[in-house]
Amino acid sequence: MRKRYLTTLASHKVFQKFSRLAAPNVVGRKRAEENVKTFGNYLYFFSTVKEAARCYFLIELAKFFDPPKKRNETRTVHWALDYAKKNIHRLTKDDFLAFHNGREIIPEILATYKPLEKKDLHKFLKRLKRNGDKINRLKTYRDQYLAHDDIKKIEVKITFGEMETLLKIVHDIIELFYNKLEFASNSYKNFEEEPVRDIERLVNDLAEHEKQRMEEIKRKYRI
Repeated sequence: MRKRYLTTLASHKVFQKFSRLAAPNVVGRKRAEENVKTFGNYLYFFSTVKEAARCYFLIELAKFFDPPKKRNETRTVHWALDYAKKNIHRLTKDDFLAFHNGREIIPEILATYKPLEKKDLHKFLKRLKRNGDKINRLKTYRDQYLAHDDIKKIEVKITFGEMETLLKIVHDIIELFYNKLEFASNSYKNFEEEPVRDIERLVNDLAEHEKQRMEEIKRKYRI
């Protein structure tokens, strides 16, 4: 789940960056116009990459919230919470210490460790229930618009903020288990910041290349 979340997060940042680069209220009117021109010079590449990032993000995000199936055949947030609930008696502090026997942990820090409790799981179950409508709309959109192309589609409205809310739930569940089972946390910098920097650098390089190309044409034809 963690690996899937990281690639989902990266695709989200890629799509978000493309949208912001063309938004005058974000980068300014002049910069937005320059970026749109750059996109237009490589229209089929940028339009395809942006749409691919959007579709990948929504499909992968929806997969995290698929309802549980028989025999727990899919790895979803429901599966993770249900598995933890069924095995909570095996996730005590003594079990943690036995599993991590030999691991070097500063005693003062280890003293602050608290094992996973049912109340931790119930908090997320409440969040899932509270956001049930968002999850259902996302699933409908994924099923009818992305995974399939239904002839009779249900009109679905999903806001950017709603998708970030669901993404935050997945993030928090992963962090919960890493904290309780590994007594550690994750770094998301490479998947949050690096894709954004790569796109920024690519667009700037292409714009500079176009500028140099136009200057060479002017010199060549003495325009």
